[in-house]
Amino acid sequence: MQILQIEPLVRNAFEWYGPVVHRWRWFCFISPLFLTLACSVGFLRMKDLRVDDPAYVFTPSDARWRREINVFNENWPLDENKFLPGKSFETKRFVNILIRAKDGGSIMRDNVLQEIQILNNWIMNNISVPTDDMKFNLTYQDLCLSYDWVCGANEHIQMLIRRNDVNQVLDLHFPRGGTKDTPVYLGSIFGDVNFFQNGTVSDAKLTQLFYFLKQDQKMVEEYSSKFSYAIETFLNQVYSSDVITLSFAHYQSLEDGLDENAKAFVPNFVVSFFVLAMYALISSFTLKANSAKKIDWISSKPWLAAAGMFTTVLSIVSAFGFLFLLGVHYNVINTIIPFLIIAIGIDDMFLMNACWDQTSKSLSVPERMSKTLSHAGVAVTITNVTDIMSFAIGCITDLPGIQFFCIYACVSVAFSYLYQLTFFSGAMAIMGEVEKEKRHCLFFYRTFRLVDISKMNEEADSKLQQIKSRSASPAPFNYLSGSNSSFSSDTDSFSSKKTIPAEFAWKEQSSPNSSISKKSNHEEKDRIVHFLGKVYGPFILSNSVRIFSAFVFIIYLAIAMYGCYNFREGLNPGNLVTNDHYIAKYFMDIKHFWKLGPQLHVAVLNPPNLTLSENRNKIFDVVTSFENTPYTLGREGTVFFLLEYMNYLADLNVEIEDTEKLWKNKLSSWLKYTGGSSQWANNIKLNETDGNFQSFRFQIALKNFVEPNDHKHAAKLLREIADRQPFNVVVYHEAFPFADQYLIILPATIQNVVISLLCMAVVSFLLVPSLPSGFVIFVSIVSINIGVFGYMTLWGVNLDAVSMISIIMSIGFAVDLSAHIIYAFVTSHGDTKQRVIGALETLGWPIFQGASSTIAGISILYTVDAYIILVFFKTIWLTMLIGAIHGLFFIPVFLSLFPVEFFRIPKSSELH
Repeated sequence: MQILQIEPLVRNAFEWYGPVVHRWRWFCFISPLFLTLACSVGFLRMKDLRVDDPAYVFTPSDARWRREINVFNENWPLDENKFLPGKSFETKRFVNILIRAKDGGSIMRDNVLQEIQILNNWIMNNISVPTDDMKFNLTYQDLCLSYDWVCGANEHIQMLIRRNDVNQVLDLHFPRGGTKDTPVYLGSIFGDVNFFQNGTVSDAKLTQLFYFLKQDQKMVEEYSSKFSYAIETFLNQVYSSDVITLSFAHYQSLEDGLDENAKAFVPNFVVSFFVLAMYALISSFTLKANSAKKIDWISSKPWLAAAGMFTTVLSIVSAFGFLFLLGVHYNVINTIIPFLIIAIGIDDMFLMNACWDQTSKSLSVPERMSKTLSHAGVAVTITNVTDIMSFAIGCITDLPGIQFFCIYACVSVAFSYLYQLTFFSGAMAIMGEVEKEKRHCLFFYRTFRLVDISKMNEEADSKLQQIKSRSASPAPFNYLSGSNSSFSSDTDSFSSKKTIPAEFAWKEQSSPNSSISKKSNHEEKDRIVHFLGKVYGPFILSNSVRIFSAFVFIIYLAIAMYGCYNFREGLNPGNLVTNDHYIAKYFMDIKHFWKLGPQLHVAVLNPPNLTLSENRNKIFDVVTSFENTPYTLGREGTVFFLLEYMNYLADLNVEIEDTEKLWKNKLSSWLKYTGGSSQWANNIKLNETDGNFQSFRFQIALKNFVEPNDHKHAAKLLREIADRQPFNVVVYHEAFPFADQYLIILPATIQNVVISLLCMAVVSFLLVPSLPSGFVIFVSIVSINIGVFGYMTLWGVNLDAVSMISIIMSIGFAVDLSAHIIYAFVTSHGDTKQRVIGALETLGWPIFQGASSTIAGISILYTVDAYIILVFFKTIWLTMLIGAIHGLFFIPVFLSLFPVEFFRIPKSSELH
């Protein structure tokens, strides 16, 4: 069965292109160098185009959290002289220190609290940064966000030191202590808490210190940033204590951790590139047919292997430089792309070299180029087109980080394809001429060969005697002496073994009159090719191995499906940095604060007239709806001025009436003079004209808000509650940006995978000249990707933005590894088994080389203790291993189960 086929057109185009690239080989070889040089100018813009903000890179561009945070920032903007911690989401310069007792006990002991207070005082008074003119040193007192010009001093530490006195007016009920009208929120002070039976705090294992810095003016913001790094240096390199241990983060810590990931890639890329280069160079040397130990210095292609590796470098530089010129942003994940391009480029190089080696050496170089490209060109096109399409589809994902990566990867693969057909093909044509002229593969001088002249003369004399006995015709042309005279018996002028130029000797050996030529023209197959065709192929096609392969495939698929079913979602922010980075410990400790007590901010943007009791009841219903969920603590964790005002009225035994005197005048007076007035002022926005409430907010205490799945489910539930309210209600928490990523990652992954698989299937059907064969490619791609996703989960990888990129990559690689062997099967001769063996002989070794070289090249990444790098390593490692097993075992066995007629292969498709 056949459908619309473009494979013959592509094959014919490459068959035509082979002699063209030979004719213009130097132009094809040199022009990419100038193009790369021109594109590299774009690297001047590299620094300006880098984007590392995790909230931007790893969350959807139209995510709901962006609208939510804008609501809070517009209604309650940051005022640097009216600042209260936890009331603004615009703070861009801060330092947060989490502190434990060194012995793991309670931090509420006096000696521990005294040590914390010493640290706090030191940071506030002794750490400084110089001004640009070096005239002044700025301390925290100069740079802090203040309230009425007074810096926050982490007063809770002093409160705990004097807690016996404070207890008379302030209880320690968790998470909201203090008095009825002046609540003190303990959920942001204590972590890893234990309680007495009455709900008050008995001890806590964690506390935290906050330092908020100015940021309005550019110069001041720079000083604040320097102050943050001064604290970082002090805590990492200077501070030590026998009493407490700490972890910390500042606003730029996560970006710095991402930058360290990028820096970790550089040495690993160098090592990986070196390993692959050595692998390619070693593989480029061939042994003489009649010797297992001597290198064939004519047919070996070390410079071609070097050109293949250099092709990947040119592709990367050209693609990145070109996109920098266009102003396309990038981020740290793009540093993975060089590994990807090397894997694709070296796979194509091995394939093209294998096709060159299978052409007859008796052909001219243009003819060999034509035959090489007519076969390899289609396979390379399948590889690159499917990869380009896979990444192009990834660009539709609504995650900027994935979009950046896919754009750069797509363009990089496109340049790799272009340079394979120009730079590398030109190099192949040049080295083809070197081989044709019998030049040394490394130094290009004409080689010389020992030829047994005496033996050739004896054979010639014997033939001459036979000719003379049959006729008296003139003596034949003496192709050694160049004369028409007969061979002289006097051989003094020749040694028995004379050294003559290799080109002349090669022409001799090619003579149809020479018995040596017959032996020379008999080309022994490479030992590995011989093994694949004569040993391995028949072995895997035996009935017992077929049954065994079916059993193994069922087990493989069952384990993979189990992994797929039990996948986990979510990108923990701590996974964005290396495990030895200081912020990794911070993210581990902060989870103890997320277990119990983090605050959800709820904004009511169109509040009703509170004079009416029915409106007040509706507001209280809104509050109750948020309090009664699996992720919230209930009324004891709610901080809301209206509830505190009701408690105030209850203490005064005031009769509740629907009057403006009570709900406007008295309420306004209470908000102004109560002990919590500063807090309520940060939660209310009044209409300046009539004094009515324009908007207000309250806080709900959260619980079980620890892991990425908790963030996802909590965000979804709390937003649904907000959307059901009769007023315009908006909710927000600092974890919502990552929650939005978790919410879309699964549907986005499914969308990308499905679209990619459909596109891969279309390409396969069009470029492989039989519909059943295209279907086999599609099934193998699905099988490989199920295996990669399932085993990836079992290997500890979550489904997140990073692994989604790797899954997109694995689809392209799966096409490469399966399509090559099936295309070789389709273009072979004979029945099914002969075609399977022919396919293994033709492309089995380059497939193994491509997969094994990639595995060898990326194995160095396993030594890097960073989640992003390890996810990439695990995914590509699994893809190459599972793909190679499919291409060299499962697919050949599966193809052998059907008669060749089943595949409906056109006769014209048989190439080898």
